[in-house]
Amino acid sequence: MSERISRASIRRAQPADAAAIARTEVDSWQSAYLGLVPAAVLNALSVPARQASWHRILTRSATTGTRTWLLCAGGAVLGFASAGPTRDPDDAPLDVGELYTIYLLPTAWGRGLGAALLDTAQADLARRRYRTMTLWVLEGNTRARRFYELAGLSRDGARRPTRVGTVSLPEIRYRRAL
Repeated sequence: MSERISRASIRRAQPADAAAIARTEVDSWQSAYLGLVPAAVLNALSVPARQASWHRILTRSATTGTRTWLLCAGGAVLGFASAGPTRDPDDAPLDVGELYTIYLLPTAWGRGLGAALLDTAQADLARRRYRTMTLWVLEGNTRARRFYELAGLSRDGARRPTRVGTVSLPEIRYRRAL
């Protein structure tokens, strides 16, 4: 692990972090989803559009229950995760929290940093008295699925289509007790 990475820290995101989150998300999508999502969709991703979206999410976090964490090293954002109450109508919202996103810059993959973000999100959901955590992942995203399975999450049988640009792709749900 490089010196820069070994001194990584995690902190709560603020609205002023929206640009760094957007850049991380776009870079991660363009690498992680290559071959899963049409290239035209990946090429059309816009940091300014994602920045506006993240600014809204971070500004409204107190009312929505969404919390977002940044993983930073050397003054740079390397990754982020966000979680909050489940959005799934088949789960009891008072018992189930959901990991909405977890993304790292491709240069930070494979160094245990995603696990640190996941641990932070899980611990926060548990502190907020959620008993279970769920997340949705593209069915074809074997790298992410392996990561979640190694972290103790299991498929729960739920499946749904999700719109990604111009295509519909299948997502599967993972779950674990907190």
